Amino acid sequence: MVLDFLFRIWRRFSGKLQWQLLWLVNSKFMICVAGVILDTQGRVLLQRHRHWVADVWGLPGGIVHRGETLEAAFSREVNEETGLSVADVQLVRFYSGYNLRLEVFFQARIATSEEPVILRLQPSEVLEACFFSFDALPVNILPQQREIIAAVMESK
Repeated sequence: MVLDFLFRIWRRFSGKLQWQLLWLVNSKFMICVAGVILDTQGRVLLQRHRHWVADVWGLPGGIVHRGETLEAAFSREVNEETGLSVADVQLVRFYSGYNLRLEVFFQARIATSEEPVILRLQPSEVLEACFFSFDALPVNILPQQREIIAAVMESK
């Protein structure tokens, strides 16, 4: 009976007010995007990031901004960190269960076929970036990201 009463009140609110109330009472999540980017030779782009644990390689990516699609955020982050444009962005996997964080992984290819590929690194975030063949990946890759790379390479 109490729930019926509350739902009657709820339905009288405008959609905007309903969303604002939902926003107030629910958890806020940070959404991170990253992905496997392949060059024309099928090599994987990895980077060492200034904000990560020292001497660890990982996939390019970052945090989704308000109003962005996940794919647009991934493309933006790759471009900001490496100067590269990507194409054929496809969802690979997402991970949840973190404390207020969701991680979404993609695969993509470089949008240009020009060789050699010129990386323009964002020095405030990226220490180093390089393309690696799948059989010569560094040993110090973030474990979860190693799984993503393997999944993408198995699907090729």
